[in-house]
Amino acid sequence: MKLFLGGVRGGGTRSDADFLRYGGDSSCFLVEGQTGERLIIDAGTGLRAVEQRLADTAPECRSVCFLFSHYHLDHLAGLPHFQPLYTAGWTIELAARVFDELTIEDMASSFLHPPLWPLPLEDSAATKRFRILDDESMEGAIAYGDLQIRWCPLHHPGGSTAFRIDETVSGKALVVATDLEWGESSPEEQAWLEQLCRQPAPADLLVFDGQYARDGYERFRGWGHSTWQDGVALAQQAGIKRLLITHLGLDMDDAAADQRQKELHTAWSEADLARQGLLLEL
Repeated sequence: MKLFLGGVRGGGTRSDADFLRYGGDSSCFLVEGQTGERLIIDAGTGLRAVEQRLADTAPECRSVCFLFSHYHLDHLAGLPHFQPLYTAGWTIELAARVFDELTIEDMASSFLHPPLWPLPLEDSAATKRFRILDDESMEGAIAYGDLQIRWCPLHHPGGSTAFRIDETVSGKALVVATDLEWGESSPEEQAWLEQLCRQPAPADLLVFDGQYARDGYERFRGWGHSTWQDGVALAQQAGIKRLLITHLGLDMDDAAADQRQKELHTAWSEADLARQGLLLEL
């Protein structure tokens, strides 16, 4: 199983020259299974880079499943420009929990529709499928080829979702938990994510929203995001092998990101700051 980081910013995008090394696009992660599966977690502007990796897909393999953590704009902004959506022969599944009584089909159909977008979703050429992820079945798993998908809710304004991907053939596992505020999470919410990280076995990699540092966090308490120290503590407690901190703030330029990377490595040698364009093989 491979993980490609298409975008790692949170809240919006940056195109300034001093933001290029860590990347300026918003959240989008591509999971590639050994037997050809492709899962895309969120559809921020980083979806452009993900689309480039899909460009040479053989006609018989043109299917992809989107998992949406939630419906905030920085996690959706790349979807209208995703060319496979407008290409006959592609099958695109969109899956998410229900937020504010909106299913994923409700959200996508209203977002990709005039006056926000000129072409209604139902008129796009790809075959579309929709799946509701039920809160009540979060301890179970759904299969996408050889990949097993589990999830749990996260503490975030309006709600969010963490995903765990287990690959049967390799035995590898990945957890992506972005857009959560660990410091404001209830004991039950924390237990859900800890369980997702640990079961059926500790995940090989945790991608965690660590937008803030503990020094200065109080200013942003209640905004829906965690500190990088929270991510280190959770990963170590859950027995995770490696940690990537994502959802980089819009004010974190390359120099500030370099400093944060040093702090992470000092705290734990297996922790790193996420970089746009990074490709990892678990």
